[in-house]
Amino acid sequence: MKSLSPAVLLTLWALSVQVPSQGVAPRPEQKPAPVPTAKSAAPRDVATHATKGVVKGLTASAITITRVTAGKRIETSFQLTASTQRAGAIAAGVTVEIRYRTDGKQRIATAISVEAPPL
Repeated sequence: MKSLSPAVLLTLWALSVQVPSQGVAPRPEQKPAPVPTAKSAAPRDVATHATKGVVKGLTASAITITRVTAGKRIETSFQLTASTQRAGAIAAGVTVEIRYRTDGKQRIATAISVEAPPL
């Protein structure tokens, strides 16, 4: 029996590696994952927080509350936007619950509701 030259063996090996056998299903092409952009970020991807406190100050664009944490009174400010939901008569001296998101170091209120006074 005649032996095959190394060049022929190499060619046969290369063809067998590149051509899938009939028993193996071909791989489907994978599409690259879409690259998220700042505009395509869904609101549900943004972390939200909540806190309660007494309204100290209120303007058209901001609200400041005083809350007690670890026995200390802390003033916290939040930005108000046109999309901030408001429930109840928000005024200085009332207790409110604020839901908010953070954008850098800014707290942006997403919802403010007046807490009913205790009976």
